[in-house]
Amino acid sequence: MNSKQKTMIQKLVLLVLMTSLALVGCSSTKGGNEPSSSPSTKPEQSAPAAESEPPKETPFVEIWGNHGNYKNAITKESPYAQWLAEQVGVGYYSPLVPWEGGTAYIQRLNTRIASNDLPDAFIPWQGIEGTLIKQGALADLTDYLPKYAPNIWNRIPQEIWDVVKTADPTNQGRIYYIPRVELYQGYGAFIRQDWLDRVGKEVPTTKEEFEDVLQAFLDQDANGNGDAKDEIPISGREFGRWMDVLFGMYGVAMWEGFPMWDIYDGEMTYSGVTPNMRAAIENLREMYVKKLLDNETFLNKAGDWTAKLNSDRVGAWFHINKNTTGQLDQIKEINPEVHLVAMPLPKVEGYDGFTTHTRINRPEFVIANKDEETIINVLKILDWIHDPANKETAILGVEGIDHEVVDGQKKLLPLDYDNNTAKIVNDFIIDLASLQKQLELDAIGVDENLRKILDQRDRIIADNQANSKTIAGDGMPANVYEGYADIQNHTLYQEVMTKIVIGEYPIEKFDEFVTNWYRSGGEEVTARAREWYDKVKQ
Repeated sequence: MNSKQKTMIQKLVLLVLMTSLALVGCSSTKGGNEPSSSPSTKPEQSAPAAESEPPKETPFVEIWGNHGNYKNAITKESPYAQWLAEQVGVGYYSPLVPWEGGTAYIQRLNTRIASNDLPDAFIPWQGIEGTLIKQGALADLTDYLPKYAPNIWNRIPQEIWDVVKTADPTNQGRIYYIPRVELYQGYGAFIRQDWLDRVGKEVPTTKEEFEDVLQAFLDQDANGNGDAKDEIPISGREFGRWMDVLFGMYGVAMWEGFPMWDIYDGEMTYSGVTPNMRAAIENLREMYVKKLLDNETFLNKAGDWTAKLNSDRVGAWFHINKNTTGQLDQIKEINPEVHLVAMPLPKVEGYDGFTTHTRINRPEFVIANKDEETIINVLKILDWIHDPANKETAILGVEGIDHEVVDGQKKLLPLDYDNNTAKIVNDFIIDLASLQKQLELDAIGVDENLRKILDQRDRIIADNQANSKTIAGDGMPANVYEGYADIQNHTLYQEVMTKIVIGEYPIEKFDEFVTNWYRSGGEEVTARAREWYDKVKQ
């Protein structure tokens, strides 16, 4: 026998020995009392292999949105993220991105876009979705929505999906964003009833009554703190944001301070270049001179404006009506008698005023075109929150953080901006009935002081529904502005409007602006807008 044969035999013997040892090991898993061929041992044989597999990790997706006043990021370890992961099988996290009226948010988002590192899902801002769709960066959701987000798909009316399809820059009629749909009027003007009582005035209903009330706020100690010079009758923010009532009373389509598109003289037109806008700006100039309009309006950033409201200094303002509890909760710490009511649109002779309503409030979420798993996981989260069967669970959230149980009844806890995290994903398909259900849950077990605030909010929401008008430009896609960034961002309008109001330009400068607007791309954008509107009407 040569050495090669010996080596082969040795290897064979070693293999047999190892196999024997393995069989002995398997037969002794129950202490050697059962033969390895026994049927009862088969599950035991497979158990060690199963135990050796690592547990499947819960998938998490990164979602960007508005954190509001919350001061903590949502991490994978956050109680709410963990709770949602248990409910859905998918969790999400979100870095703390400042909003600042969307300005700070879009800057941070653009940084991520530039580095080719999109969040898995995010709120697109300033119409960036059109460019991202063309670049192939956003997922086509058309076929995924009915299958993986049936509650969202069915709750949004078909005619709204039809409008969303017109935003496809490829003209293929595909769906690339999920809209924020508000089937009720979520905006409105508010006025301090307690201030009115102190100056002996009623809620104004005409332009003349409105100016009379604002003058009284300016001249008298309307907030009752002993200082007759610290009151601001009405205030807005930089670029003319958040004072839509002062434009709406002149029939100007305005959304959060941005001119919108509506029918003027029988044609689809940008409201920023209409005679209605000219009249509204001229009135603003007069209010500014009289100091009825906060003279720091065009310097006010979001935080400055909010601080003035919360410090009991502003008599009237325009904002989101269901969020009035935030201001009321802060003001009552200074002035326990605070009483806020809805203010109707002051009637201006010769104009049909309205509060702009857009059912498609904005694109709420887009999903990065990364892989199918990411798309499905994001949709699972969004759809779980919009399942009517989960509504109460979603609102009540985490026990001990979002709600507590008192005498067997679940009660929402006060918002804790310092210690909790914002819920970036909330119900973004809202009608009045679903909103009222949420408000009802908000009110469970609250004390008398909070009940007064909630009652004021609920009354305001109901009263703000009057004068609401859905504009013709509802859901108009951003691609009508392609190639004309200044028009899309309202840069030309904001500069001229601001300088006229503060007195740097005469009102005649508006007429020059209109001419320049059309010459610098307005004619082309208007043609596109009208073409889109004709398509929607079909």
